[in-house]
Amino acid sequence: MDLREEKNGKFLVLGLSGKLDAEGTKMFGERMTQFLDGGERYILLDFTDITYINSSGLHALILVERRLASSRGMLILAGVSDHIQKVLKISGLSSILTRQPTKAEALASFANGSI
Repeated sequence: MDLREEKNGKFLVLGLSGKLDAEGTKMFGERMTQFLDGGERYILLDFTDITYINSSGLHALILVERRLASSRGMLILAGVSDHIQKVLKISGLSSILTRQPTKAEALASFANGSI
């Protein structure tokens, strides 16, 4: 898995690509811990180029969501493919995780106060 980062206003925008499998999740978890320990409270994960997620990836998303919620932060997923949407729905996470169709729409929704 590859991770690109940029700051957009309050949001740390992370462009992910590849697989959130055991190996990818390990890297993702380490980087997220660094960001969260560094005080990031608003994180947008661009899932446009994520091709696969397994239970370890789902678990990592839950941990990030919980940690951000406890600090009144926010996690948004954008560009989630139909396949990954289906995995989120089956796992019950579709009702927990905030999603937007695209990165631009996610940032606009936050700026407009609609999320």
